[in-house]
Amino acid sequence: MFRPPSRTTKSKTAIVIAGMSCIQMWCSAATESLTLRVADVDPLGLANVVLGGDALDLGMENGIKGDFSYGLGVSSVYDSNFFLSEDDPESEFSANFSPWINYKSDPEGGARVSFTANYSPVMRAYMGNPDFNGTDQNGNVSMTVAGTKTIVSLYMTYNEISGTDRLTGGFVNGSLLTTGMQGSYQIAPRTSLFAGWTAATSEYESDSIAGSDICTAQIGGFWSATERFSFGPAIRYSVMESDNTGTRDAWALYMKARYRVGERIHIYGSLGLEHAKNSNDSGNSTVGLTGDLTANYAINERWGWTNGIQYVTVPSPTESSYMINNLSISTALSRQLLRATVAMGLDLNISDYEEVGSVGTDLGTEHNLGAFISYQRKLFSERLAFESKFRYAVNDGAVDWCQFQLSAGLIIQF
Repeated sequence: MFRPPSRTTKSKTAIVIAGMSCIQMWCSAATESLTLRVADVDPLGLANVVLGGDALDLGMENGIKGDFSYGLGVSSVYDSNFFLSEDDPESEFSANFSPWINYKSDPEGGARVSFTANYSPVMRAYMGNPDFNGTDQNGNVSMTVAGTKTIVSLYMTYNEISGTDRLTGGFVNGSLLTTGMQGSYQIAPRTSLFAGWTAATSEYESDSIAGSDICTAQIGGFWSATERFSFGPAIRYSVMESDNTGTRDAWALYMKARYRVGERIHIYGSLGLEHAKNSNDSGNSTVGLTGDLTANYAINERWGWTNGIQYVTVPSPTESSYMINNLSISTALSRQLLRATVAMGLDLNISDYEEVGSVGTDLGTEHNLGAFISYQRKLFSERLAFESKFRYAVNDGAVDWCQFQLSAGLIIQF
């Protein structure tokens, strides 16, 4: 029988999740790897949804019900090296305005069917480069159906992405559309099956930057060895297509594991082997490691620690006959104050260029290391929040550069 957590547990969980969500938002914005986002097979974070207990009431018999929230975000950013130049860095000051609206059909939780929808355009204004001014449209919708033994989620996201990208070495404008489906079915008290499918398409305005199409399907199982530890095998098939690299087919066999201790420790990870073949590589194939890891630790009611490791492969957006194998490692520590949250962390990206055809030069490997510290504080009646962040990054590769960014902003919920 499913039982809701106590009020004390809910309070503690809310504090930690709020702090970790802030950290993950800052980390995501700070990586400056916009062209890697097409490889995210779970953009809404639905993969870690677990089955509850007995089936609950649908809760939608009286038509549309739920919770609408809306607000406005305003921020300003100073960038010491906007174009990521090695010899002649150019600074830039920008302002962003982002109204947002969110709908949840089941804000209290417990319904068998739930819907969420978000829309948040971002209006950008640059002081030194007004030609880059514009508006990025961003939105997503998802539906989750939860039964006694089954959970199925459908989702779609659309993001227009603009900014300086470290892999292309310049300012990019593009769009990313992702659709997917995930599901799990409990076949026995300790055993469950899961499956998922994702299709992502990226496009860019510049003719010198090639977009890509990535379609991924996976299926596997989980066995609960204990109440805390679950593991199981999985198989994944993915197809990547790009004008720069042709078509890449890859099969992966790996093990997934999950370790949970109440609301304090959550660890999700996978590790395995992937066999890949590229149409531009004269029939040659490669075998390598694949996997990811997410670890969250609520040390106590005020301290939270989150870590992540992710390994993805994407077609190079600018170089012909190259795939990019990117290893991302991040760690961050947050401290909840009376009305504020302070966080600090590190992120490392190692991007290896893999030849998949005839090339003229060896591009080698890019290393990018960043460190940040952020501060977030609730103001007045908890509907206004102030956020600020300082980040320093260094890059070692085809172009060696360093950069620091200082940002500050307000988010208000009406």
